[in-house]
Amino acid sequence: MLKGVFVGFICVFSVGLWSTEIIDPDIREVLVFGTKAEKIKLPGSGTQIDSEELEKQDYSDLNQVISSAPGVYVREEDGFGLRPNIGIRGATSDRSQKITLMEDGVLITPAPYSAPAAYYITNASRLHAVEVLKGPSAIQAGPHTVGGAVNLVTRPVPTQDLTEVELTTGTDSFHKIAGSLGRVNDNFGFILNALSYGSDGFKQLDGGGSTGFIRNDVNFKARWELETKPKQSFTVKLGFAGEDADETYLGLTDSDSQRSHARRYPASKLDRFESQHRQIHFNHSIEFNPEVSVDTKIYFNKFHRSWNKFSGFIDGPSAQDVLRNPESYVSAYETLTGSRDSRVGYFTDLTIDVTDNNRKYTSHGIQFELNNIISMGSVDHNFTIGFRYHEDDVRRHHQQSSYLMLSGEMISDGISRPYKTNNYAQTEAIALFVANEVSWSDWTLNVGVRYEDIQGSVDNKLSDVVSSNEQTVTAPGLGVHKQLTGSLGLLAGVYKGFSPSGPGKSGVKSEESTNIEYGFRFTSKEILGELIWFRSDYDNLLGRCRASDSDCDIGQEFSGGDVKVRGLELIVQSQFDLSDSHLVTGKLNYTYSESEFETTFFSQFSQWGLVREGDELPYIPKHVGRVQLGVESEKWSMDVSLKHQHEMREEPGSGDIAEGLKTDTLTQLDMSFTWFFNEATAFSLLVRNATDKSAIVSHRPYGARPNLPRTILGRVKYRF
Repeated sequence: MLKGVFVGFICVFSVGLWSTEIIDPDIREVLVFGTKAEKIKLPGSGTQIDSEELEKQDYSDLNQVISSAPGVYVREEDGFGLRPNIGIRGATSDRSQKITLMEDGVLITPAPYSAPAAYYITNASRLHAVEVLKGPSAIQAGPHTVGGAVNLVTRPVPTQDLTEVELTTGTDSFHKIAGSLGRVNDNFGFILNALSYGSDGFKQLDGGGSTGFIRNDVNFKARWELETKPKQSFTVKLGFAGEDADETYLGLTDSDSQRSHARRYPASKLDRFESQHRQIHFNHSIEFNPEVSVDTKIYFNKFHRSWNKFSGFIDGPSAQDVLRNPESYVSAYETLTGSRDSRVGYFTDLTIDVTDNNRKYTSHGIQFELNNIISMGSVDHNFTIGFRYHEDDVRRHHQQSSYLMLSGEMISDGISRPYKTNNYAQTEAIALFVANEVSWSDWTLNVGVRYEDIQGSVDNKLSDVVSSNEQTVTAPGLGVHKQLTGSLGLLAGVYKGFSPSGPGKSGVKSEESTNIEYGFRFTSKEILGELIWFRSDYDNLLGRCRASDSDCDIGQEFSGGDVKVRGLELIVQSQFDLSDSHLVTGKLNYTYSESEFETTFFSQFSQWGLVREGDELPYIPKHVGRVQLGVESEKWSMDVSLKHQHEMREEPGSGDIAEGLKTDTLTQLDMSFTWFFNEATAFSLLVRNATDKSAIVSHRPYGARPNLPRTILGRVKYRF
C-alpha cells in the first residue's frame, strides 16, 4: 500500500508569547518557537510553557501544566492526571483524542490514527517545555488539527556535566524520586533520567483496599556532533515507562459525593490499570550552510495496557442510569455499594461485569524536514518541506468475567464468559507539508498546506469481518502579522482543520472545520500580551464510542452535523525588578468560549442523545482563567497560582443546567515556596488546592468524580 513512502513532519511557523533564546542545539532541533524578538512578528497564536515555569509549581499532573495556556480545556478524571482529557478551542477533551500530541516533535499517543485516545502520555515531571499550537500553525502537526496540537519537549542533552537528585514526599504518602546524570565529552554527550512517583491515593474504598498508583520512567538520550563539513549531528533516545494504578471507571451518586467526597464503592475493588511503554527515537540533522538544513527522525513506540475494571451489570441497567437515578434502581445501587447481595435470575440479573480491557499498540515511522532560507533584497523567504510515513495498530482483547456481590465482597461466579471485543485495527498514512514564511518591512506572511493520505482497516475476529477505508485531505493555512507601532501588532489567520475517522469506518466522513482567528499582540520592555478572537465552524462533528458508553461498539463513530465554536483568549505576562535583588513576575490568561449545534437530530451516541438546534456542546466551559504571581530573590522564591474553571454541561442543552448533568465550578489556589541554601541545594514547600475546595469534576465514565483534595508536598533538590 504505502510501504517505502517517506512522510514528513515539519515544525515551522508556530508561535508563542514568552521564552528565552534557545542555545542548546538539541532543543533547537525540536522547538518550533523562536527567540522572543522573532515571536513578536510571528503570524498566529500559540503558547510556550518553558522550563522556569514548569519548575515553579513542579506539577506531576499534565492537566495542571497545560491549563496555564489559553484556549485549553481540561476535564479531570482521577485527580492525579493519569488519564489526561485535554481539549483546545472546542475540540472534545475526551481522552485528548481530537488533538495531536507529540514528544520532541514525534507522535507519541499509542496509536494516533487507529486509536487516538491518550492512554499513554509523557510524564510531566520529565518535561523541559510544552508547546501549545493553535491557529494556522496547527496544520503543521496532524493528523488531528481541528483544535490544535501539543508538543511535549523532554530535557535536552546538557552542555556541561550534570548530576541531580530530587526527593519529594507529602500527603496521602505521595512520593517522587527523580535523578538526572549528564556527561559531555568533546562532541559527545548524554543524559540519563530516572523517575518514580506515586501515592496511596486519596479515595477511601468501602471495606478497605488500595486506591493508589505508582509510575516508573527511565529515559536515555545521547547526542554526537560530527566535525565535518557539512555540519551533522546524531541523537538517539531510548525510553521505558510503566504504571500500576488501582484506578476505576466507577464514580458515585451526587448525594454520596456530597456526603463523602472521596468514597469508592466496593464494586470497584478489583479494578486495576497496568501498562508498559517502550520507545526508540533516532534523529539525524545536517546543516549544509546557515540557510539550508535537513532533519530526519525515525521512531518506534510500543505500548501495552491492561485495565481490569467494573463495566456494569451482565444483564441489568447501565451504571450511568443507576448512579444518576439511584431511587429508580434501588437494588442495583445497593449492589454497587455492597449493602445488598447480587440478585441472580430475577427480572434484572445483578451479576457484576468486570472486563479486562487488554490492548497492545505499536506506532512507527520516519519523517523528514527541509528548511531553506532565501533572501531577495528586502524580502526574506523561509521555505519548509516535510514528509512523514507512519504506521500504527491496536489489538483489542476484552475478556469479560462475572462476579457476585456477597457481604460486601466481590466473588467470582465461576462462569466462563466470551470475549466482548476481539479485533485488530491498523493504519498507514503519508503526509506532506509545505510552507513559506515571507518577511518584509513590518509584515510577516505565512502560507502553508498539509496533505494526508490515510488507509485503515479493522479485522473483527468475533464476526470474522474485515473492513477498510481510505481518507485524503488537503488542508491549507494562511497567517499574517502587521507591526502597527513599535509595541502593537495585528495578526490574523485562517486554516482548515481535520480529524480523520477511525480505520475501517467506510461511509463515515472525516471531521473537518474552518478555523479563523484575529487579534492583537502587545510588546514592551516589561509586558507581553495577546488578545485573540477565534471561531471554528465544524463540518460533520464526530463522536467516538468508548468502553464507558452504552449501546454502541467501541470505536463506533457518530455524526453530530455542523457545529459552531467561538471565543476569546487573553494572555498577559510581565516581569520587573522590585529592587536590586527581587524580581516580580506575573501572568494572566483567560478564555471565553461558546458553542452550538446547528441542526436538530437524535443520536444513539450516549453522550448526545436528543440534540436541538442551538444546544451547547458538552464539556466546554464558558470561562477558564488563571492568575499567577511570583517573587524571586537570590535566597528564596514564591509562586502563587489561582485557577478558575466554570461549570460544564455533560449533555447537549441550553439555558440552566440540571443538577447531575454538570460539573461544578472550581476555583483552586496553588502555592509554592523555595529556599536556596546554596548553589547546589534547594528546598520547596508545595501546596495544591490550598483551600481544600471539593468539586464534582466529571460524571464520566460512570458517576460523580472528585477533584484532588488539599495536598502538601516537601521537595529537596540537590545538584552535585
